[in-house]
Amino acid sequence: MEQPTQTENRLKSSEDGGCFPTETTTKPLIQTVTHILLRDNEDFQPYFKPISVALGPLHHDYSPDSKLQRGEKSKLQMAEKFIKYSGREMEVFYTRVKAEINSLRECYDSKEIKTWCDECLAWLFLMDGCAVLFFILHDATDNLDKLGAKDDLLAYVKMDLFLLENQLPYQLLQILMNLCTRVPLCSPEDENKSAAEVLNASITTFIDKNAMNLLGQEQQKPLIKNSKKQQQQQEQQTAATTTTTAAITIDTQREPAHLLELLWRRITKSEKDKESDGAISKLLKKLYPSGENGSDVTMSKCISCNSNSGDKKRHWRPTFRSVKELNEKGIWLKVSNSSNIEGISSIEDISFQEYFFWATLKLPPITGDNFTWPKLMNLIAYEMCPDFKNNFEISSYVSFLDSLIDQREDVKLMRDADVLYNGLGSDKAVALRFNKISKNLVSNFWLQHSYLKHQIQAHCNNKFATSMAQLYHTYFRSPWSMLAFFGALLGLGLTAMQTYEAY
Repeated sequence: MEQPTQTENRLKSSEDGGCFPTETTTKPLIQTVTHILLRDNEDFQPYFKPISVALGPLHHDYSPDSKLQRGEKSKLQMAEKFIKYSGREMEVFYTRVKAEINSLRECYDSKEIKTWCDECLAWLFLMDGCAVLFFILHDATDNLDKLGAKDDLLAYVKMDLFLLENQLPYQLLQILMNLCTRVPLCSPEDENKSAAEVLNASITTFIDKNAMNLLGQEQQKPLIKNSKKQQQQQEQQTAATTTTTAAITIDTQREPAHLLELLWRRITKSEKDKESDGAISKLLKKLYPSGENGSDVTMSKCISCNSNSGDKKRHWRPTFRSVKELNEKGIWLKVSNSSNIEGISSIEDISFQEYFFWATLKLPPITGDNFTWPKLMNLIAYEMCPDFKNNFEISSYVSFLDSLIDQREDVKLMRDADVLYNGLGSDKAVALRFNKISKNLVSNFWLQHSYLKHQIQAHCNNKFATSMAQLYHTYFRSPWSMLAFFGALLGLGLTAMQTYEAY
């Protein structure tokens, strides 16, 4: 049995090293991926480890036998070029980072970096931060070819920038950006902007491009070739971007913790949701107004309006159906057309619309390939950090997609609707990936989208609508069945005419 003094010491150490949120917690710490996510998903462990370049102290390895040596050399070269074009001497950058080292330490779990001395950690932050800004600036301006690196290395570097354990404090990037007096690749329209404004705008563009790739929107030409009006809106927003990243942090009081959080914010909220109560609240207020001006509508009100008796309550507890089953009930998938000012959809852009005897379930598109899966997994890992307060938006969305996908036929139907872009080749591989990834996920999807569940279930319980859907699947699904159906009608018509003429 432990002595009281030993127990007291353990309690004191847990106070220092614990990662549960407290009143003094300002932003989530950069930490390792929780073991819960990896418990039954050992196949996903490589998604959380850097492939080409280590950023920050958690995976840094100076040994000559390290597999990351190739990326380490490229990183040092990029950092050197960034400082060269910055208009400042290296000593200026190092002195400022060293002065803020205690604050930067607080961005990490203290147990993870306790072996690092201040000088070594300041030098590491300086090199890694400058390299990241240099890479982002080239990617945002479509000038990655000027880095002189092969395409495979550049692709893996971009992937490594969004690993949870590979993050750098956004505070560090702000320090480095504010010290710059000029930047490379400065275009004529950026001449009247400060270096910090140009670098902040490049980060915004970089996050937008990765959000579009993750949500499968790079394949949609209308989102790439914007109209002149949309381009003007984008230019106005870029011009309004300041060193405090106001365009990105519009939905929160605190600054972002790192780049991964910026990506999380971008794809979990659309611009219209940031400016108002959100699409879901709007819809609920429209459907179930209560109080003055239809305010304060809750999910419980939505549920109570649709279940007045015990029998009806049982009615609203469905096991959700796969895409194939939804199709058989007359519910078709369609890409959601709502997006923010940058033309980027949010995973919250989910809606259900009914038209007489058929309906459409609109979903934001998503990409499934070897480059976007790591981003998705690290976003989920970030949501599972104990000091990050959130509603598990990404985890819930992935769990929802898993409920739609039972087998390869479901993946095919999602591909046909342009809701999912399969980069793995096999539809079965995508189905298995979704089934595995959602094993240990926390899902709040049906709590957040209760109205959606009720609408879909109500349509499935409509016998007339489902009968018409079955009629369509039987006689109108293919051109040949349609020809056979109309041929039969024509034959009956001719027979009726002959019978009429005979009398």
